[in-house]
Amino acid sequence: MSNIQPSQVPVRKPANRRLDNFKDFYKKLRKNKAALVGLYVLVFLFFVSIFGALDANYNILGVNSNATNLTDKLLGPSAQYWFGTDHLGRDIFYRILHGMYITLGVGFAATFMAALVGVPIGLLAGYYGGWLDTVIMRLMDVLLAFPGILLALAIVSVLGGSTINVTVAIAIGALPQFARIVRGSTLTTRKLEYIDAIRALGAKDGKIIFQHILPNIMSPIIVNTTLFVATAILSAAGLSFLGLGVQPPTPEWGAMLNDGRNYMYQAAHITFFPGMMIVIVVLAFNLFGDGLRDALDPKAKK
Repeated sequence: MSNIQPSQVPVRKPANRRLDNFKDFYKKLRKNKAALVGLYVLVFLFFVSIFGALDANYNILGVNSNATNLTDKLLGPSAQYWFGTDHLGRDIFYRILHGMYITLGVGFAATFMAALVGVPIGLLAGYYGGWLDTVIMRLMDVLLAFPGILLALAIVSVLGGSTINVTVAIAIGALPQFARIVRGSTLTTRKLEYIDAIRALGAKDGKIIFQHILPNIMSPIIVNTTLFVATAILSAAGLSFLGLGVQPPTPEWGAMLNDGRNYMYQAAHITFFPGMMIVIVVLAFNLFGDGLRDALDPKAKK
């Protein structure tokens, strides 16, 4: 008999497939240098936005209209005011800092709302087909008949300008995009043999849809979600610039552009820095989204 005790027998731990999948994903993503730059910029801006939201010196630093300093109005960038001051003497750097979580928040919230409604609609239309698919897709076609910004303008005009209304308007305009992408992926996945086998074993439709189809179509959903955040940020900034979005004195970047457009010739920095931040954020999301698409593509070479 062997003298080896059961406790002494080496036990091979099961491989952590999720960790391996993440490593493979990051390895693919790392090959795209532009995507990595976009990711690092977004992570940095995310933590900066948290700092801006938690900063206790919101009023003291001249972020809102209750802390104006007219003696320092329209000053250019300096050691004291990194991005200069606006027409009311407010520090543009701190207004951008505090406006960051508002701008990013609207983009993420609108995208989340659109995905929360659009993904289930696309799943139902693609899985069941028939009259349900026809009705849902014709409704989506009606929404697609209007350009996204015009549809958002119409909704905000009716509901009124506020952060919540802008978020809802942008989310409604994005519903067709999510629904159509999910429907197309569902139509392809539901015809696979393993879905037929699961159905033959007696699995209910809800289990098939949410436990077997949805996890296998997450890649296009994730990519579309990442890319749409940039679109949502642009739409929110455009609405605020037109005076229909987030209202002053809230330091939303589009509203800051609107505040500074009358001073572009005498103090160009008022519009330059908010506009530059919008470009940086949108570009970072697009770069990361493109890299994400390549990394999640199963046909891409490792």
